Amino acid sequence: MKKVNKFGVVLIVLTLMASLALSACSKNTSEKTPESGGNSSKPAAEATDSPKSEKRDAGNGLMMPIADKVINLSLWAPSGGNFKGKDFNDKFSFQKMEENTGVHINFQHATEASEEAFSLLMSSGKLPDMIYTSMWDKEASKYGSKGALLPLEKLIEEKAPNIKKILEENPDIRGLITSPDGHIYYLPNLMLDSRYLTQMFPQIRQDWLEKVGLPMPETTDDWYNVLKAFRENDPNNNGKADEIPLVTVNLNNIMFLFAPAFGVDYEFFVENGMVKYGPYDPRFKDVVEYLNKLYNEKLLDPNYLVDTTFKTLTEKVTTDVAGAWFGWAGSYMGNFTQLMEGKHPTFSIAPVLPPKGPNGDQRHVSFRWPAGPQGIAVSSQTKNADEIIQWLDYQYSEEGITLNNFGVEGKSYDIVDGQPKFKKEVTHPENGVSNTEELLNHTVGGGSWATVEDPRYSQQIREASGQMDNPAELFGPYNNFDYKMPPLQLLPEENDIVVPIMADVTTYVTETINAFIMGKKPISDYDKFIEQLKNMKFDLVLEQYQKAYDRFKGK
Repeated sequence: MKKVNKFGVVLIVLTLMASLALSACSKNTSEKTPESGGNSSKPAAEATDSPKSEKRDAGNGLMMPIADKVINLSLWAPSGGNFKGKDFNDKFSFQKMEENTGVHINFQHATEASEEAFSLLMSSGKLPDMIYTSMWDKEASKYGSKGALLPLEKLIEEKAPNIKKILEENPDIRGLITSPDGHIYYLPNLMLDSRYLTQMFPQIRQDWLEKVGLPMPETTDDWYNVLKAFRENDPNNNGKADEIPLVTVNLNNIMFLFAPAFGVDYEFFVENGMVKYGPYDPRFKDVVEYLNKLYNEKLLDPNYLVDTTFKTLTEKVTTDVAGAWFGWAGSYMGNFTQLMEGKHPTFSIAPVLPPKGPNGDQRHVSFRWPAGPQGIAVSSQTKNADEIIQWLDYQYSEEGITLNNFGVEGKSYDIVDGQPKFKKEVTHPENGVSNTEELLNHTVGGGSWATVEDPRYSQQIREASGQMDNPAELFGPYNNFDYKMPPLQLLPEENDIVVPIMADVTTYVTETINAFIMGKKPISDYDKFIEQLKNMKFDLVLEQYQKAYDRFKGK
């Protein structure tokens, strides 16, 4: 099996990486109340008086401020569960951005980062000037072809020099965000350094391993033996059988850990050029059989369907009952290490390479493409397309990238030896919040916004928690893009077939896989499960994805 990363893209402007803060936080659904949308017949954005200032080059010929008077534009976006402000204008980075650009953003924050909230917005007929979501890979072509979104390629060519330069230097990026009709409908989050494409990864209590006298697990059998030892040998040394060997906030993370070892993924993947779907593959029976064994022997958290928040996971880790999990470098490994600093004599977390399965399969699947599906699209109803594309281009300028990743110089960071360095009160807050929460008071974070991610962001958070090395780099050799499902954009007619079938399939798969794992359905019924998927016309879904994949590959 090839383990070669096909996207060895080198960043020209900055060396950049996957910042984890907002990506992890956006999945939390405890967000703010939405405000009303825009109006299809609205006039051009209102401009208010402000002092005139001389134009200056913010990078590659992008002149700031955009206008002599402050322009008001609207932007819809989930706020993220760890951000406690009223809206993003409470962040110092956006306050400084308004000062620099002359653009005020009226943020409309959704109550949750859900498909339903996004669909309600897009079907309302009242769109704001800009829309942020993490689902543009699935939605851009759909809404663009319907005329709801503005094609951006001409505006990029004429008025967005920073974006234009990135696309010229990284042609793969253009291919990833271009819809089948040839248009670019959204500007993505970018990670331009291939060393930092890994996202989440397995993590284990190193001190527990030492306590039970076992080496780092290398195979699925090793994992079983380690988890069983955690359960039986009191590694937290409190005299109670209270250890939860493997914890998680959702089933997906456990599937990320174990499914590739059995030759499949939990969702869509590609094998020898053919699009496949994990649960529809007979090999997936081995995955659920393995997880059923872990569940029956109480090696997998029996409350994994109930305890689904980062808060519950944090409680299990910091009360010294959790042995292993699958998570981010910063908001998991970094936060946990920092929270336990000085409170536990041996607490130590280590990354674990992906397990090798019974047939020698070994892959890591939690990594991303250089251009993410999260980003910002422009409504076709806007009256300020020129100003919007310049404001968006600012996000990709060196100045904008620094603002989005680090915040405002003097408030959240200082320049030390020519490099931005977070202040201690940000990396080690003493106001009762985590450094993730404190950072989100200052900046949106580079890992999810329509900008470029800076690797120095998460590097400093890791180092603040005592992690001098980047554990995510260990997994690069196991990131196989030949198996990775690309961010396909379906044609409207393909989407019309996929969406209704997958609405039923997703529910059925989730409920049935959990039933197999928890022993509510016998594993011997797995063939019947596959037959039911066939009866739900799932083969039609595979046909549409195969067409889209072949188109993506230029076949």
